[in-house]
Parts: sequence; C-alpha cells; structure tokens
Amino acid sequence: MSTNDPAGTLASTSPQRDEANLWFGVVIAHGAAAMLFCAMAFTAGFYRLRGFWPPASARPGVLVPALAGGLLVIGVVLLHVALRQPRPGRLTLAGVLGTGAAFLATQAAWLHVLFWYRDLRIPDSGVFASALYGLSAVQAVHLAVVLVGLLRAGLRVLRGQDASAPLRRALPGWWCSTVMYGVLFAVVYLP
Repeated sequence: MSTNDPAGTLASTSPQRDEANLWFGVVIAHGAAAMLFCAMAFTAGFYRLRGFWPPASARPGVLVPALAGGLLVIGVVLLHVALRQPRPGRLTLAGVLGTGAAFLATQAAWLHVLFWYRDLRIPDSGVFASALYGLSAVQAVHLAVVLVGLLRAGLRVLRGQDASAPLRRALPGWWCSTVMYGVLFAVVYLP
C-alpha cells in the first residue's frame, strides 16, 4: 500500500481495472477478427453476385454445415446456462467445450471431404475454393482461441474457483464465432 493512499482505494480498484482492461482487449480482438472475416465475406459476395459462384460441379451440400451450425447454437445456449449458475459446474462447462470441439472436428472433416472428393482445391477451383477455405479457417481459428479461454475457465472450476469472469469474456467470442459461421453458411453454402 502506498503512503499517498492511506485508505487503500488503489488496491481495492485494481482487480476492477484489470477486468475492465481484459474486457476491452476481448472486444478489440473480436472486432479485429470480425473485420477480417467481413472483408473476406464481402469479397466472396461480390464474386457470387458476378455469377462466378459456385460451379455446378463443386456445389457442396448443406446438411453437414447446418448441423455444425447447430452445434454452435447449442454451445452458446450452454454458455448462457453456465453464466446463470452461481458457480458454473463441470458438466455444463464440459458441454460447452465439447460442442466447440465437435464443431471444429465436423468442420475439419467436412472440408476434408470437399477437398478430396469434390476436388475443391486451391488454385484449381478458383474463387469458390479460396473463399470456402479462407472463411472457414478464419472462423475456426477464432473459435479455437475462444475455446482456449474456456479451458482456462475449466481449470478454475476444477480448482474450485469462480469461473464466471473468464466465461463472461468468452461469451462475446462465442457469439461472434456463431455469427461468423452464419455469414459463412449464407455466403458459401446457400444456393
């Protein structure tokens, strides 16, 4: 404690300032990822409007990507449920992490199928393949970073500590990733 602060007010506001700084950093990081994603999505939309989108031979199905999007929605609901509890439980947090991991695995498997069996290869398949893989990669990396933050919350829960602050910071990231995937689904997969 400093001699200029006899009441100890600086020590009592430090955790609040730290949380505010963390929150500000989270918002800036998600905003930057969203801007990159939007630039790519607008470019893909431009090519789609110009009629280059997608070649009939390369049109992917929509069932698997729609189910993957459903996993993201389930994850955001579970995250909201976890935040409503006084102390988030292991099972709810495991469900959130599980849906995120299942989404990433489903997306990776689906893109692998498209790459190998639909011959959507870069640069041979042109703009469509570039947009598909580029948008998917940005969204998947963003969600992976959110999952790392959720793992931190999970470690706090395992130690018996309160995990609500890291969960609150992860919520806008999960929402951002879900919206990104909705845009990706609309731009890439819908006819």
